[in-house]
Amino acid sequence: MATLGDVVEIVVVSMRDAFLAVTVFVAAMVLLFSWLQYATSGRFVDYIRKKKKFQPIIGALMGLTPGCGGAIVMMPMYARGYVTYGTVIATLIATLGDAAFVLIGAAIADSSFVAPLIAVHIISFVVGVSWGYLVDMTGTTPRKPLGRFGPTIGEDEKPLDSEIEDIGNSPLEDLPREVPDGLGYKILHQGYLIWWSVTIIGLIFAILLLVWSGQDPDYNLELTYDPSTMDGFITWIGLIGTTSSVVLYIAQKNWFSDDTEATIGDKLHSMRETMIHAASETAFVTFWVMIAYLLFEFTLLFSGVTEQTMSKYGDGPLAVIIAAMIGLIPGCGPQIIAITAYTKDIISFPALTANAISQDGDALFPLLVRHKAASLWATVHTTIPAILAGLILIATGYNP
Repeated sequence: MATLGDVVEIVVVSMRDAFLAVTVFVAAMVLLFSWLQYATSGRFVDYIRKKKKFQPIIGALMGLTPGCGGAIVMMPMYARGYVTYGTVIATLIATLGDAAFVLIGAAIADSSFVAPLIAVHIISFVVGVSWGYLVDMTGTTPRKPLGRFGPTIGEDEKPLDSEIEDIGNSPLEDLPREVPDGLGYKILHQGYLIWWSVTIIGLIFAILLLVWSGQDPDYNLELTYDPSTMDGFITWIGLIGTTSSVVLYIAQKNWFSDDTEATIGDKLHSMRETMIHAASETAFVTFWVMIAYLLFEFTLLFSGVTEQTMSKYGDGPLAVIIAAMIGLIPGCGPQIIAITAYTKDIISFPALTANAISQDGDALFPLLVRHKAASLWATVHTTIPAILAGLILIATGYNP
């Protein structure tokens, strides 16, 4: 019989672990890749346009970059006619969106996840490139006229035809910018410094926890609310970090997706905005990881089901199909739950791979606005190879 104390303990431990086991490592990776996008923005557009034969490979590489930024910036390039539809498919297949950060964080904390991390990215890349070239060779590009390119703040929309002719203007320069309005905007743009301060402290202690557990395999962080003890102080850091992440998550008002063309546009123009949206993106991941932790733990508590029992349902062809179907849902939130389920040994590697290939992260939203037919067909092009790859992995028994 579950008690109130059991419920409180699950909530506190989930909040603490979500921050110290995932958030702090994700924050470092998000900031790194966000800075790379900022530092290199616009420099590769002309190169991609001129190398049509290599575009699916380049698209897949863009998709492989953790987060949704690399995949999102490919969508306006397709709308301009700069890249092929096969390139779009290769990008969407290869991307793991923000869920990639969860797997990276797990690999940093536990070396046993390094091989699956590398394997799922290699498989996604190979499948993405292969399917992308297949799409281009068979000419399955949707023929419906393209939509219109969204305006930047303060600018008028202009027809797509004139944009294609204006080849000197990078589509990345035309990405919209956020409107500085509303309480949520102010909370995010003023509270990010507090969030980063707590996260840096949390990262230091998370690294120390890895060192301590490496020296003593039996070491476990005890649940305590007494800040006068080391365990109590670490617990409070985790609680404060997750709480501040939830505040930033609510402030950005994007429940299932965090990256948009507006946030990408801001990140490409300012290092300060890069840090702000790195905090926002990490807070988004933290919220959904916390939801996943709570979902799994409360399921175990109230159902009496063990993790071993749950893992039985996460293996086999049905699990692969369900994971691929979850990948159909636009946005990164549900995908983060699916990837977290793998880190908790609830779903198998074939199911993880099926979800990784099928999901499009946040990149499907800008494509949906510009070209509905292309976005709908894209979900078909990502789901079919996802199920096939998962079933092949089951048949071969491959499990890194």
